[in-house]
Amino acid sequence: MPPHETLVSQEKGSRIPTSGGKKNPTPGFRVDVPTDRDVTVKTGDVWINGKKIDDNIGNLWRIHDKLYDFSSFIDKHPGGQFWLETTKGTDITEAFEAHHLNPSVEKLLPKFFVKDATTKRNSPYTFHENGFYKTLKRRAWTVIAKVGSGPTLQMKLLMDGLVALFLSLLVTSAFYHSYLVAMLDGLILWMVIAASHNFFHKRDNFRMYYWDLSALSSGEWRITHGLSHHLFTNTVYDFEISSLEPFLHFLPESHKGFFHKYVSPITCHLYVMFAFPLELVKRTVAIFIGSTKFRWPNLLPFFECLLMIAFAGSVKSGFALFLTMMVSASSSFMMVGIIAAHHHPDIYHAHDTFRSAPDWGLCQLDAVRDRVEVTGSLFLVAISFGDHTLHHLFPTVDHSKLPLLYPVFLETCKEFNINFTFMTQKELMFGMYTQLASSKSNTKPPGYTGKEGIVPKVIKDMIENDKKKRNTKD
Repeated sequence: MPPHETLVSQEKGSRIPTSGGKKNPTPGFRVDVPTDRDVTVKTGDVWINGKKIDDNIGNLWRIHDKLYDFSSFIDKHPGGQFWLETTKGTDITEAFEAHHLNPSVEKLLPKFFVKDATTKRNSPYTFHENGFYKTLKRRAWTVIAKVGSGPTLQMKLLMDGLVALFLSLLVTSAFYHSYLVAMLDGLILWMVIAASHNFFHKRDNFRMYYWDLSALSSGEWRITHGLSHHLFTNTVYDFEISSLEPFLHFLPESHKGFFHKYVSPITCHLYVMFAFPLELVKRTVAIFIGSTKFRWPNLLPFFECLLMIAFAGSVKSGFALFLTMMVSASSSFMMVGIIAAHHHPDIYHAHDTFRSAPDWGLCQLDAVRDRVEVTGSLFLVAISFGDHTLHHLFPTVDHSKLPLLYPVFLETCKEFNINFTFMTQKELMFGMYTQLASSKSNTKPPGYTGKEGIVPKVIKDMIENDKKKRNTKD
C-alpha cells in the first residue's frame, strides 16, 4: 500500500491515513506520513485536502481540543473569507494562535462551539498559558495594540515603487530588445515578490497580488507557505520541504544517495534558475487535471508575456525577453529563499532530535535563524525575508512593525533561558550546502549554542531606548 493511501473507517465512514510502515521523523505527530505528501503533482490544494483527511474532523474547525462551526462567520471574518473557507475541516490551532494576537478574539469562540474533540490532535505542538509562546504573545500584544499591525506608509511606498520600477523596465527591455535590461528587471521582480510576501499573510488586499507577477500564485502560497511552512516548519508537513523533492533533499535522511549528497549542492543552482518557468508549466497542468483551482491572478504572467511581445513587435523576441526576465527572477528569489533562514546543520529538520516539551514558539526558534547583516534595514528585510524569527512567530504583523517587538522578544528569551543569536549570511549560505549533503540527524537537543549571542547594534540600541522609556515612566 502506498504511503499516502487511506483506509475507510467502518465506524465513522471517514478515511484514516496509513503510513506504509514509515514513522513520522518528528515525534508527537499522530499521522506518520501526511496524506498525498509524495504525489507527483504537489499543490496547495492537494496539501490542504490531505490535511483534512489527516485531521479527520468532518466539516468543522478544530482549535485545541474543541470543535467549532464558523460557517455563519466566514463572511464576517475580519481576516477575510479565504482563511476560514480554505481551512474548513482542519485543525487550525497553530493558525489561530499565530494569527490572532488580540486576546479578545478567544472570547468569541464559545458562540461557535459545537462539541469537544474525541481524538488526539495530529500536531505535537503545545500552547500552555505559562509557556514561551503564550507569554511572548501577551507581551507582543501590549506593543501592537498601540501601533497596529498594518504596514506603515514607508512600507507601502517601497512596495508600490518596486512594482512601478518593474513595469517600467519590463516595457523598456521589450521596446529596446535589451536582454541586459530584462535581466535587471528580473532582479527587481525578485524584490517585488519577496516584499509582497509580507502582504499575502493578511486579509485580502491588492498588494498581495504583486506576488502573482512572478510564475508563483498568491492563492497557492497562502496555503503552502502560510498554513504549511509557517506552522509546521522543517517537518514532513512543511510543503516547502516536500515540494523541493526529489531535486533537493534538506531532511537528513539516512538513505540519502550519492546524487543528493554530493551533486545536488551543485545542481541546485540549475534548479533555482528554472523554478519559475517549471512552476508555470506545473500549475497549468495541475489546473487542467484538477489538482489545483484556477485563480484569476494566475493569468498575470501571461499578460506580462503578451505585453513584452507587443512592445518588442516580435513573438520570438518578446517571449525570449520574458523568459530571460523570469530566469533572472527565479535565480535570485529562489537562492535568497533557500539561504535566508531555514537550512543549516544547527537548525532543526525532521529526523533531528526534537524538543521533549514542544512549545510551538520554541519549535519555531529551533527551525529559524536570522541574519545580522539584514536586520535594521526595512528595504533589506523586505526583499530578503529579514526579521524572520519574529515573522514566523507573528506572521500577520507587518514587516515594518516587527522590529518594535524585539525588546519584549529578547526579554522573554532571557526569561526562558534562550540564548537567542543571529547568524551571518556566510554561515547560512555554507550551512545550506552542508545541510543538503547531510544524511546524519542532529542528536543534540535543538536550540542555540552556549556561546555569547550575536545581536545587531540596531537591536541593542532599541532595547536600551526601551529600558530608558520604562525607567522614565517608573
